[in-house]
Amino acid sequence: MVWVLFALSYNLMVGHTGMLSLGHTAFFGLGAYTFAVLTRKALLPGTIALAAVLGVGFISSLLIGFFCVRHRRIYFAFLTFAFCQMVYAIVYSMYDLTGGDDGLISVPVPKILASTTGAYYFILLITIACLFLLLRITNSPFGSILHAIRDNPERAEFSGLRIRNFRLASFVIAGFFGSIAGALYTILTKSAFLEYFGIEFMALILFCCLLGGVHTFYGPVVGAMIVVSLDKLLGKYTLYWAAVTGVCVILIVILFPKGILGFFKEKREGARA
Repeated sequence: MVWVLFALSYNLMVGHTGMLSLGHTAFFGLGAYTFAVLTRKALLPGTIALAAVLGVGFISSLLIGFFCVRHRRIYFAFLTFAFCQMVYAIVYSMYDLTGGDDGLISVPVPKILASTTGAYYFILLITIACLFLLLRITNSPFGSILHAIRDNPERAEFSGLRIRNFRLASFVIAGFFGSIAGALYTILTKSAFLEYFGIEFMALILFCCLLGGVHTFYGPVVGAMIVVSLDKLLGKYTLYWAAVTGVCVILIVILFPKGILGFFKEKREGARA
């Protein structure tokens, strides 16, 4: 469910706005570390820490997005990656606070969330609420504007839309929900590590969106479910799970270049025609 939420937040930029970010893990990591530091180091209650995560996610995505959305295509992608690496370096250097490359473990959580069952239902509730909000956003007039910017930014700009503002709004919303996913992951694992900022996490979440279909809302949901299932099942039965996953990726890309849900959507539209 955490990966579903993280993939949905990322796909708001990639699939619905046409902005390929390589640094979305910055917000996932910030959400995770904000909750971990405030509860483990500052000894604040979990509810206050969660409220702080929302603020950090909004402010950080607004600041980073302000500079990134001024650029497009490959320049935007590498600028987001650069900001993610900068955040990684800051977190890494604050050893007394963040634990550096050792990370933070034994993060305290509210008693109701200490058990796996309690954490499960809490994460389920938050994920459903966020999914509903993101669905309303993408199906709103605002979402239609994002699709117009994705399909033809020049025409959208000529029609009088200030596309930079809408791109920034999309960036901020995606970062906001991405930070929530990071906090939920910390609640689940009771830890926070620097690998959350890594390119491996970034590649995995991008693959989730591509696998399910970036131009569909539920595509990232399907992609995240398949990726997590493959990771767990293959890791259990074979030492060569990475190679098997690679073969699966190649086959899926060849057979479903628009993603699984994108493939069926195209077939359905073709049948109607």
